[in-house]
Amino acid sequence: MNFNQTFFNIIEEQNILKTAKTKPIVDAIKSRNKISFFYSGPKKPQKNSVKPGNRIDAEAVALGLNKKGNLVVRAYVQPPSVSKKGFDKTGWRTFMVGRMSNLKVSDSKFDQKRPDYKEGDDKSMSVTYVTADWTNKPEVKKPRIVKPTVTKPTPKPVQPQPTEPQPVEPEVKPTEPTPAELPQPKPQTKPEPISQETDNQDYEVKRKELYKNKQTDFINKQKEIGGNIKPGQGTRERFKKEVEKELPQPKPQEKPEINPKEDKNKKLQESIKNIKRLMFS
Repeated sequence: MNFNQTFFNIIEEQNILKTAKTKPIVDAIKSRNKISFFYSGPKKPQKNSVKPGNRIDAEAVALGLNKKGNLVVRAYVQPPSVSKKGFDKTGWRTFMVGRMSNLKVSDSKFDQKRPDYKEGDDKSMSVTYVTADWTNKPEVKKPRIVKPTVTKPTPKPVQPQPTEPQPVEPEVKPTEPTPAELPQPKPQTKPEPISQETDNQDYEVKRKELYKNKQTDFINKQKEIGGNIKPGQGTRERFKKEVEKELPQPKPQEKPEINPKEDKNKKLQESIKNIKRLMFS
């Protein structure tokens, strides 16, 4: 084989191994990951037909070209995978990559060489591209050691020691207070009479002040007897009537007196107008 042929073979090999379909198979063979796929084998001729179905957890060990130039995979399969020949004699099979579909690469690895396994290139293939790498052993996870937790013994409950009974003092009932001991209401202070000369403004100020005094007296009385300190509508109306009775009503606004001189001049002007009207009529 000359140099050019070798160069083209290398390029062809790289193109074959890096396709979307072959790259997962190549990686699984090198790292020894199990693969599952659906295989639809040829139906004719009948003696060479392959039963279609799922191949589960197949252990692929080599990829290359068969003598007819088809890309094939050498793998070891066992039930529940489908096989027309059965698995009595051997579990080694070759699968055409073009007939494989729904490929799934498992995380689990196979770490032992099956019976009849041969190292190096597969002799049934004209060209072997990839073989399983047995130099890297699968990582074995060490079991996690959990230290037992030491539980402290719970202390026993301390039994209370009996104590001597204490003498019970007789219950003293509270005596009701006499009327003389109760708080006495303050005497109501009468408002001072307001002079008749108070104008409207003073009247409004006095009215509000007197109303406020009545409201304050009401609140003080209610506090002493423990009643409601907020006067209701009827109580407020009573305050208004009492204020109006106690305060003198403001004088009505008097009309200004007419000046006698102005009234005389007005009558004289009216007389002159009447005389002119009679002369020129």
